[in-house]
Amino acid sequence: MSNQDHSLFDEAIQSIIQWFKTVYTDASGAPHYDIHAKTGKPLSNRNLLCEFDDYAPFFWMAGEQNYVNRQYELLVEKIQKKRLLFSRPQIRAHKGLGLPGIFRKLPYSDSQDYVEIIYGLLELYSLSKDRKFLQTARVLFDRVVRYFERNSMIRSFRMMPFGPTLSVADAMSGMFIELACDMADQMPLTKDKRFYLDKAETWFTSWLNTDMFNRYGVFQSVHLEWPWAVIPGIRDKMSLAELAKPNASMAYGLLALAAPPNSNDMARKAFDRWIDGLYKYFSTRACVLTHFPNFNNTKNTAPILSTNFAVLDILCDAVHYFQCDACKDLARSIADYFLRYQSSETGLIPDEPGQDRSYLDANTDFAVSLAKLSEITDNRDYLISGRTILKSVLKQHRAPYGFYRDVNLHTGEPVNPVVETRFCSLLLKPLLLYRDNYKIYDRSGNWSVFRDR
Repeated sequence: MSNQDHSLFDEAIQSIIQWFKTVYTDASGAPHYDIHAKTGKPLSNRNLLCEFDDYAPFFWMAGEQNYVNRQYELLVEKIQKKRLLFSRPQIRAHKGLGLPGIFRKLPYSDSQDYVEIIYGLLELYSLSKDRKFLQTARVLFDRVVRYFERNSMIRSFRMMPFGPTLSVADAMSGMFIELACDMADQMPLTKDKRFYLDKAETWFTSWLNTDMFNRYGVFQSVHLEWPWAVIPGIRDKMSLAELAKPNASMAYGLLALAAPPNSNDMARKAFDRWIDGLYKYFSTRACVLTHFPNFNNTKNTAPILSTNFAVLDILCDAVHYFQCDACKDLARSIADYFLRYQSSETGLIPDEPGQDRSYLDANTDFAVSLAKLSEITDNRDYLISGRTILKSVLKQHRAPYGFYRDVNLHTGEPVNPVVETRFCSLLLKPLLLYRDNYKIYDRSGNWSVFRDR
């Protein structure tokens, strides 16, 4: 890498850090979720604490340990809040669940609000070996089990304040399978390891027994039980499958169980069957993946970068662990397909080929995926392409107070004035990767920090 590129990436890193410490900071000290790109004013009251893994680990890697420790203190204050006689499961305020009439004001909690916090804590523990991060992750994981586990699945919603937990489970709960495996890896005592692995295996087995996986080898987006499963219209949702995040999330859970040190044989067979399902039902003739499978009755079947890069990450990990040739072939096909649509004017990749929108997060994560693909194929061209995309992002998406979420693919003109601050912190991921020449699949364990979430 040239000195010029190194300086460019370093300047961007320092700018992002400075924005987070000044413009992005709310009254509590947490980062705003979204701001106006030209004025720096917040666009909502939401902050980033529930997206803890989207910023905290990368600030730690950038040398901002004091900042991360302060964010951790704010997080602990939030999750320790008590209302009346119960420790509330609601991390972020939600109301209504789309219900009509007076029910639209009913508060509820969402199990997915825990996911990115626990991921962030485990990644910080991996980077620092400070046990406070691991201990808080354990507390939150136990809270998820207590409030949301029913009938051997993690349910999505719990009505506040005392329940019930609704009989709805999202395939994105595959992330909890992966988290359970990650927790087991960190436990020094065999009995603690067994607790987390038992949870992972229980949840994994339940999803393996769903009708769609038995029939197609891929996962339905939502699993419903009585009474929802017998209500026409709602019941139909069980026939819907989506590439990302539902199938990608469940695949990460399968991979965590199948890969060393767990090496679960049933999970490995299920993962292989899922790969077959991708080829049969999501793959086009060009071997790139559509968002919906061909057995779903939907018109939206175009390949989308922001759903393909998640699977590209999984495929690269599978090649690393299992030397899976089918995974390597599909990973190459996905990357080559989207690189063919790279704009000659800006160097950006469209989120949907044929459309004029460049999406910041998709370009950011694609740059990381190309670095991973370069390692598993020993093809430096992918690394060079990823660096080119990253440089284009820094030039074309740059705003006075961050990086525009959406710009015109051919001109770099902003589509709207929105800066989502988590996308700015996630931009640290490829910036650190390319600036510091990290290897993802070496013994350092960097792959866990650089995986997509």
